[in-house]
Amino acid sequence: MNIETKTQARTPTKEEMIARAEAMLPALRERAAEAEKNRRLPDETVAEFRAAGFPKILQPKRFGGYELAPDTAVEVIRTISSACGSSGWVTNLFVIHTWQASLFPMEAQLEYWDGSDDKLCSTASFAMNSKMEEVDGGVRLTGRWKFSSGCDFADWFIIMKPSATCFDWMLIPRKDITFIDDWLVSGLSGTGSKDIVLDNVFVPAHRRVSIMDLATGNSPGMKELGIPMGRLPFGWPAIWGIPAALIGMAEGMAAAVQKTLVGKKALFTGEVQVERVANQMKLTECLTDIHAATLIMRHRMAELNKWAEAGGAPNPALDAYLSHRDAAYVARLIGQVAYKLTLMAGATSVYLANPIQRFQRDINVGVTHVSLVWEEAAENYGRALWELGPKPRG
Repeated sequence: MNIETKTQARTPTKEEMIARAEAMLPALRERAAEAEKNRRLPDETVAEFRAAGFPKILQPKRFGGYELAPDTAVEVIRTISSACGSSGWVTNLFVIHTWQASLFPMEAQLEYWDGSDDKLCSTASFAMNSKMEEVDGGVRLTGRWKFSSGCDFADWFIIMKPSATCFDWMLIPRKDITFIDDWLVSGLSGTGSKDIVLDNVFVPAHRRVSIMDLATGNSPGMKELGIPMGRLPFGWPAIWGIPAALIGMAEGMAAAVQKTLVGKKALFTGEVQVERVANQMKLTECLTDIHAATLIMRHRMAELNKWAEAGGAPNPALDAYLSHRDAAYVARLIGQVAYKLTLMAGATSVYLANPIQRFQRDINVGVTHVSLVWEEAAENYGRALWELGPKPRG
């Protein structure tokens, strides 16, 4: 691909991208059970995501993307997730990974986008075992990694944590990957998050990016592309895709509970369920918690946009922990909402034909993500408040 900026038709607005997502919701609801049964998204769903341009939301304009802000990404992810949790989860990864690819050196980006501006990428973030050998011109990687969501459709893979002592990212083409299908799980089954195996795979130096560059907003790709959000540490905006998906799942679950109680009566008293004060209060509380989570997310997105334009946070020593704190809190809040909605829905909600149980299981799995551990996020923020410095690592 020519390194000059790829010409684009008019870039869609945030509102247009959300409208495209909303138009897909009926079909996504219909396919949610199929995605869960097959343990991967349907081909039609991914084709529609590509046609709608979702993977291009954060993709640099230089390589045919829209270069919109993360606030557009989270709203699209939230919307999709309200119909199908797995679809929203994978949408997040398709969106964020085109952003991740833009952080690598330009030589790697040219290789990544060669021949097409329509590439998909997956990651593998947890190494069961791994070995990295430094060699002339790069490294050789061997090992097995877990949780490669959306891997069935990916052209490239970003491998993280290749060893206990190196947290750099490595960019690997699909031809070098072997898949192990062990994704037999209780929730988010449709994400197809299989294990991947590398066997003595050579990774040239230009397809490696330093974790320190990512953590300080000094990635080689962003230096050349000059996108404002690239001035911030990658994790500050990137962490929000999963909370956005969880919020959407909770919205879908609440709507399903509200619908399922219409016309139902209490078994022993015969009282109409929607007329019970307890149910009215519970649903109101759940919807208010979802609204609060959404407002936290939108506030954090607005702050990140301001900081990106300004070139940094006002108080880096403290503000560095705000995004993680808020994202983890949102996940914690949504987990509580799902529990309340489950109790409210009643026993008929456990049937597999009822979307309530799928939303519950998807949320229960989603909140376990390592990036959203509330205790860790709260501790780090508390240490920053008292100026104790980062927690020592063993």
